[in-house]
Amino acid sequence: MFLLIDAAGRFPLTSNGEPLLFDAPPAAATLSSHVHVSPGITAARVHGVDAADLAGSAGATGDARSHAGHPLAARAIGLVNARERYRFDPVDGSELTWGDGGIVARGASGHAIFPRLDPSVIGVVEDLAGERILLVENARRPGYLSLVAGYVDVGETLEAAFAREVMEETGRRATDIAYLRSQPWPASGALMLGMTARTADIDPIAAVDGELARTVWATREELDSLTLAAPGSIARTLIEQWALHPTTPHPDHLPRKEHTDGD
Repeated sequence: MFLLIDAAGRFPLTSNGEPLLFDAPPAAATLSSHVHVSPGITAARVHGVDAADLAGSAGATGDARSHAGHPLAARAIGLVNARERYRFDPVDGSELTWGDGGIVARGASGHAIFPRLDPSVIGVVEDLAGERILLVENARRPGYLSLVAGYVDVGETLEAAFAREVMEETGRRATDIAYLRSQPWPASGALMLGMTARTADIDPIAAVDGELARTVWATREELDSLTLAAPGSIARTLIEQWALHPTTPHPDHLPRKEHTDGD
């Protein structure tokens, strides 16, 4: 069976939102970048027809954003993209030949080449009271609020990378940093690593890098009135998780106990 991905990176869906599989590609279509993503299922780039046409009258389609957490779709998109992006051996410049599963490629040197995964941190930053979350709007992707995110640099831990991104993008210091969960992001070949942190800096204390159009502090009650990252993204999942599970205030934010005689 075939999972067909068009030139725009979209694939047809069934009525229940699952990737639509075909026993054979349409006669008018041609395929490239074949990858065996699971037993009995081949993913491929389809040419000559787009995903909406393949979906039929319903016209429902998905992509790397809508199905980032779907094991079959994420794997299919990631491996097809890798097959197209990495064509030459970095050791000697020879053309790569990929195995049927899209996991290993080799050039003339015989050196094994694997699909590249770029670790990226993304996460919740809340105030010390645990009552507000710091949401951001990326200047290159305006129109919705998301979370601070960025790639892990060489030699960095996840915690150090997230602290750096929070400082660079928002001008705030991040503390109590911890890992929460992950999600593949096949659109760019990233692996998104969800983090959580707190900050005592309600306002910026340093200059920012200009990557953000704006930052917004929001309470749980205000989230419903805001345009947030799309459902299915790790950003949306982390925001919703924060909204449903209030955290314990940081000790620095708790009222001080007054000492009296006899204490």
